[in-house]
Amino acid sequence: MSLRTIHALGFALLCLLLFAQNASATGNLDCSINDKQLNFELFALTGGTGGIVQVNQGSIEIKVGDDTALRSRRAIEQKHIEHQWIYGNELRLRIAIPDTKGEPAGSLILIGVYKSADDSYAGRYVLSLDQAGGEKVFKGRMKCG
Repeated sequence: MSLRTIHALGFALLCLLLFAQNASATGNLDCSINDKQLNFELFALTGGTGGIVQVNQGSIEIKVGDDTALRSRRAIEQKHIEHQWIYGNELRLRIAIPDTKGEPAGSLILIGVYKSADDSYAGRYVLSLDQAGGEKVFKGRMKCG
């Protein structure tokens, strides 16, 4: 092979690498909980890396605990997602629950395992609320599609 051919192949390979687009898929994540402890909805877009890249709509209303101010429905936004792990067959989200001033008043942790039969994550949630006298913890079932 001549030096000219080697340079041409190297240049072609470099161009291919520069113009190749990364393969990244997006998906929807829809979570909904409505039980005796809370009413929670999250409609978000996930990116190719498995994390939430955009929250389209999110809200939470706490039905338990001492703080009656938390019982009003409030928005959940991208900035409230403190931790996220959506990888393989696991889903783990930690969402800060804002009070009326936007300060953290507790957290909601979602832990799920992927079920291929209905293309969803099923598992449990842990709701932690800062209350007078300490933290109160409530648990329940969750499902995200």
